Amino acid sequence: MSYKRIEEFSMADDYETAENFAQTRAIMAPFLGLLVLLMQQGIFFSWDWGSDSLVQIFVWLAFALIMLGLLLTGGGWFLPKRARTLANDEVTKANRQRGITVGFVAAMITGFLVWAVSPFEPLHAQRAANIIVSMGLGCAFVSYGVAEMVTNAGDA
Repeated sequence: MSYKRIEEFSMADDYETAENFAQTRAIMAPFLGLLVLLMQQGIFFSWDWGSDSLVQIFVWLAFALIMLGLLLTGGGWFLPKRARTLANDEVTKANRQRGITVGFVAAMITGFLVWAVSPFEPLHAQRAANIIVSMGLGCAFVSYGVAEMVTNAGDA
């Protein structure tokens, strides 16, 4: 087998890997958004906000940072570079940017609501941050995922 022939097989494999990843990501993104929102509800009502448990703080912070990393990069961290580049085409980047914009607006509106409610129902700073970040990330993933699903449905 010649080197050119092997490279063609590799390119076809990367294209197929990228296509499979893009379809899986389109399906998973809205569910990740809902997971963030549901976890926020569970954390909000079950945690003891008066305690300064470092475990609680670091678990939530790690989860939020991983979700933010997935949103900003599009995921696919373990794919070959060529497949990741193919999966993150211009349409996907536009969909992700739209999701980030929706998430930012959701976080801002949630921040305004937390501020407006705080004189009547004082919130612990961690609780307020949890609400704001979770709403922003959750709405961003749902928006991004729905846009990706619509895009992939149009391709099929």
